[in-house]
Amino acid sequence: MEQEAFWNTIMAEHAKFIRGLLDPSEEELFYTADRFGREFDRLTDEAKEAMDKCAPTDYMRVTDESLRATKNIRDFKAQGTEGLLECKIKSIIIPLLGDHVLREANHYLKLLKIYRNS
Repeated sequence: MEQEAFWNTIMAEHAKFIRGLLDPSEEELFYTADRFGREFDRLTDEAKEAMDKCAPTDYMRVTDESLRATKNIRDFKAQGTEGLLECKIKSIIIPLLGDHVLREANHYLKLLKIYRNS
């Protein structure tokens, strides 16, 4: 749960800084990134709460939710990186940053799958 709290915080931060680097005209992407930020903040809190309670059933539930949310943000980041490379998204995000946050989401997915199968 400690690792999940850490990585959920990272995913929330990614969503928030993506939101902040978008052009104001990219309203749909802005609101999607904002929703991801709030969702991962909630998951961070739930992971910390599960650690405090030492409840294994909560661990599995939080891990399952984190896995689902991370797959979704990974897809959002992949589409965003593609949109940046094709100059279809107005922002000050460079494609290299998009690739970086996408790789971190993929890394976290690998960790979650390991946690889930342990």
